Amino acid sequence: MRLFHSPRTSAGALLALLASTTVALTGCGRDAGSNGAENDANENVQVPLPPSIKASHPYRCEDNSVVTIDFLSDNMTINLRREGTVSQLKSPAPGEAFTDGKYTVSGDGAAIELTRPGKEPQTCKM
Repeated sequence: MRLFHSPRTSAGALLALLASTTVALTGCGRDAGSNGAENDANENVQVPLPPSIKASHPYRCEDNSVVTIDFLSDNMTINLRREGTVSQLKSPAPGEAFTDGKYTVSGDGAAIELTRPGKEPQTCKM
């Protein structure tokens, strides 16, 4: 008594199945009527990565408010976080003040000077 029955398939049928599968999959990943040149051009595009966070420090200001500054690795960008909002400030050159037109931050050490819209500049310390 045979428990397992293995069906017999002709070698010709297997060869035909393999050939049709190969032909069907040959065009995968390409648009109809396309020679793939568009895809090749997109694969070689160099996309610059955004700067990473180099350091993040909380500062307490003279009016007792707290801001957190993320210093980014390009040394020309910071993220100013305060009261649930984030502003990205940029510096025209390393070592100069960071600004976005509303806020200005100068310094990058234990103390900074923060200028907010409608308020006098104030010192904030770590």
